[in-house]
Amino acid sequence: MTRGSAQKIEIGTGTIFRILIILLGLWFLYVAWNVVMMLFAAVIVASALGPLADWFGKYKIPRAATVIGVYILVLLVGLSVAGLMIQPLSQQVQQLALALPGVVDSLLSFVPTIQVDQTEVVAAFQDGLSQFSNDIANLGRNVFVGTRTVIGGFFTVLFVFVIALYLVVEKDALKKFARLVTPREHRRYVDRAVKRVERGLGRWLLGQLVLGLVVGLIIGLGLQFMGVPYALLLGILAGLMEFIPVIGPVIAAIPAIIVALAQSFVLGIIVLVFYIIVAQIESHVLIPNIMKRAVGLRPLFTIIAVLLGVRLGGVVGIIFAVPVATVINTVASDIFKPE
Repeated sequence: MTRGSAQKIEIGTGTIFRILIILLGLWFLYVAWNVVMMLFAAVIVASALGPLADWFGKYKIPRAATVIGVYILVLLVGLSVAGLMIQPLSQQVQQLALALPGVVDSLLSFVPTIQVDQTEVVAAFQDGLSQFSNDIANLGRNVFVGTRTVIGGFFTVLFVFVIALYLVVEKDALKKFARLVTPREHRRYVDRAVKRVERGLGRWLLGQLVLGLVVGLIIGLGLQFMGVPYALLLGILAGLMEFIPVIGPVIAAIPAIIVALAQSFVLGIIVLVFYIIVAQIESHVLIPNIMKRAVGLRPLFTIIAVLLGVRLGGVVGIIFAVPVATVINTVASDIFKPE
């Protein structure tokens, strides 16, 4: 090419189409964050159910029948567990609400023994109790708002499971979409990457369920053995908080320690030590054997993901921080893999 001559650059229609698809996806991500999170949740559920559908498919069982069967089984188990637990659980919630002023008074009795401004501590407890009472009163008055929230949550869950059903029935749906926006020369790699991402997300969900169940049982049974009130409620809380990495177990421990301190100072210390021991077991035994093996994330990467998640998406961002980090880790491990 001679000096001063212009180089002609041709952009094919397919390239323009892919760029438009990517830009449209980024715009959709910006304006419909909640919908994107629901779709991502559906992808996680589908990733966990996909291998099960593949296994039953070897015996000529339709993929839709497998997924619907799992849904029905989970629903029946959930209703059975709820039927067994709803009465004692509701009793414990009511007892906790009635005992809350006494809990505060018991905790305030410890204030003179420590060198702090008693006036500020008393005011903080009273403000918290007043706010709690106002929240309960508002819930009672705003029945319509509460009903609307429940209905909205129901349809959100329904949307997630319906989309997950479609993704499992339409085998390789994610792979087909990824191939649509990927140049032909990179499609073989994208196929493998999507498969690894699906495997990681599915293992994360299954591992998280197992981790929550194990920790919830340990906490619930341990508190029951120590005679701590509301052990069932606190055990369920501990299991659910496992879905919030890093800070979830700390949040779950706070009410248990407060309730135990209301019984006696010694019991409060014992419960604190118990939660620390459970945290050590979780960190050194459960997480390495369940979660790290499932998703392969280093602890530092997990902490960074949680901090970014809470900054960008609040509570929802925290919950989805590790799955998103799993996707990023899968892609980045290929990009920066040494030749």
